[in-house]
Amino acid sequence: MTAAGATLDDATCLARDHGGMLEHISSLGAQLEVAWQQSATLEPPTAAAEAREVVVAGIGGSATAGDYFAALCRDDAQVPVTVVRGSTLPNYVSEGTLAVICSSSGDTAEALACYDDAWRRGATLVVMTRGGRLAQRAADDGVALYRLHYDAVPRAGLAHGVAPLLRLGTMLGLCSVTSETVTAARAAHEQLARTLGEREPSVRNPAKQLAAALRGRLTFVLAAEHLGPAAVRFKNQLAENGKALAAAAELPEAAHNLVEGLATAAAFRDQIALVTVDSARYPPVLEKQLGSVSAMFAEVGIACHRLETGGGSLLEELVAATAWGDYVSTYVGLLNGEDPTPIPRIQALRQ
Repeated sequence: MTAAGATLDDATCLARDHGGMLEHISSLGAQLEVAWQQSATLEPPTAAAEAREVVVAGIGGSATAGDYFAALCRDDAQVPVTVVRGSTLPNYVSEGTLAVICSSSGDTAEALACYDDAWRRGATLVVMTRGGRLAQRAADDGVALYRLHYDAVPRAGLAHGVAPLLRLGTMLGLCSVTSETVTAARAAHEQLARTLGEREPSVRNPAKQLAAALRGRLTFVLAAEHLGPAAVRFKNQLAENGKALAAAAELPEAAHNLVEGLATAAAFRDQIALVTVDSARYPPVLEKQLGSVSAMFAEVGIACHRLETGGGSLLEELVAATAWGDYVSTYVGLLNGEDPTPIPRIQALRQ
């Protein structure tokens, strides 16, 4: 165990979490079930059932919720479900489109722009937000509005962004999530949280050990299929919580481009790490690729770390991968001497 890992057992290190990020991430499973139950009040417009495509517009944590939703719709949906990050919608959006506009604050500029774009195109609209100008606009226009109920920074409220999307998806036949599925996902998260949580000492805590190994390195997070969004979330959490640069990649695409960059990577091997997110659901060809890519990284001296999501439903695996990324990124931030919650650089860019 490294000295950096040992500090995560010190009260002074954990006390840097002034914003309470560890409390938020430890309750994600419970919050998912709460948000699922709350979302039973959601009432989509009648026209939503006839939509030819579904577009979820959001950015940051809201877009991550959309990514998770799209991944869980892939096996059941009879229409395309896509996520838009930005201020304009694709050209195909029209009267036959269901546009779901998501913004935790309700004041995100990109979400407001997408709302206006969808309105002009005559799309069927659903708004999910805590309030702000977006909620007011939806209320004034008579648009279906679902108010989020969790007061936290957007990335800490992921469960409350995902649950109403899943509820909408089940109502429209886009995904097959049930209350039993959600309860099982909660149990899986709570079991993992007991192993990865701050009270578990570093000697028995693989998340603290991994955070110590990743500190000071550029981390590549690699996953496939339904866990691709969790890899992107992991990368984003390392940036926002950990105050550390990271990158995410997906197989099989990474096997067709990323690996060629290893030709010159040996010179930076002490500054890079690879984290692979595994699943028992991956087909054999992807499982083999995952091992082969890891071996290529290891051959040039780059430290490789493998995370297993434990099986279960698609939702359980996504929740497990999320728990790993949330805990590890928060621990990296604490090791870097930071409070994981504030995002001063993002705030500076917004201004």
